[in-house]
Amino acid sequence: MIHTAPSIEAIRAQFPSLASGFAFLENAGGSQVPGVVIDEISRFYREDYAQKGASYGASQRCGEIVEKCKLFMARIFGGESTGEVVVGQSATALFNMLAGAYRQNLKAGDEIVVSVSNHESHIGCWERLSEVGVVIRWWGVDAKTGLSSLDDLASLVNERTKLICFTQTCNLVGDIVDAKAVVKIAESVGAVTVLDSVAAASHQALSVEDWGVDFCCFSAYKVYGPHMGALWGKSERWAELNGPNHKQLPKKGAMNFELGCLSYEGMAGFLALGSYYGFLTGTEVGFGEVASREVITGAYGLMGKMEKELSFTMLGWLNSREDLRVLGVTQPGIDRHPTFSFVHDRLGSDKIEQRVNEHSIGIKYGHMYAWRVCEAVGIPVDTGVVRVSAVHYNTVEEIQRACGVLESVLNS
Repeated sequence: MIHTAPSIEAIRAQFPSLASGFAFLENAGGSQVPGVVIDEISRFYREDYAQKGASYGASQRCGEIVEKCKLFMARIFGGESTGEVVVGQSATALFNMLAGAYRQNLKAGDEIVVSVSNHESHIGCWERLSEVGVVIRWWGVDAKTGLSSLDDLASLVNERTKLICFTQTCNLVGDIVDAKAVVKIAESVGAVTVLDSVAAASHQALSVEDWGVDFCCFSAYKVYGPHMGALWGKSERWAELNGPNHKQLPKKGAMNFELGCLSYEGMAGFLALGSYYGFLTGTEVGFGEVASREVITGAYGLMGKMEKELSFTMLGWLNSREDLRVLGVTQPGIDRHPTFSFVHDRLGSDKIEQRVNEHSIGIKYGHMYAWRVCEAVGIPVDTGVVRVSAVHYNTVEEIQRACGVLESVLNS
């Protein structure tokens, strides 16, 4: 049976916030949420709001939801059979927790490679390990484009390299780093890989088992869900670490790395996201069911096709202006995610953002916590870039509308 993909109108109808006509083009900062997620959070509060671990009904149902949500997250990562997911408040909190755990295992003289293209959430926590003598090696970016080179990475690693902490997609550049190639470099020296997929997970299916990475993280609120983060790790890697949770817990296991109660209501809502992925693929995912890996990859396949036209339209306008400096890949047809950052040769990024946002269009200016990238490419950190970032539910008309307003602002 051949499935016909839903129309863009039908897709947008799944997101209550899109009915206003406001053009949400700041999706790299956080996506909108489909109605099934909103409804399930509300239902959970009415029916299953309880602490898990007891024998009464609501508590048992709460526990089942948490475990099903973790399974769904593991399938999004593509790591169901080889690892475990730890849930936390945010990617920042999870990376800090992980770095704190590795602090006990590293010694003075050990080296960590950290990519400059990372969000600060995946830099500061590792950089602080220099306090115990760990040496930080910086994987830099091209001074013109902000892109990362695998050759540069290969030149940094040696027998002292213990970790490579990198990002799959820079939230300013929209690039797509070859994670599998990074793992190959890491394996040549026996290093552990920690991948930040926060800026990629709203656009593409993650495949941690295929890539071979040891750890990978995404933020649920940038993947059409509530505010929380998820960190997948190989089971054997978790077993090598001591978690910071209560000493009464078993020494090993995911719970050692989850501090306090999780957002059970948020996990209920995120589990329901599987129903939306089912809608995209023409597959019914019922209440309380965990979407299959096939449904997840099918949904992301459709998202990717829809985003290509958005990227083509945006790049067409950006390339038509000689007064703009655009970061990342600018040639149409080359794979990248629809996150576009640029600066104007005359107007400040803050002024551009303010004037565009007056037209019911949401974009953003600044360094977006990737200030080291701004420094590396010579862009002032205080004003940073203008960022326009789309996802599959955006329309070509919205991109054209934004470009028209930008054209008027820059020509004034």
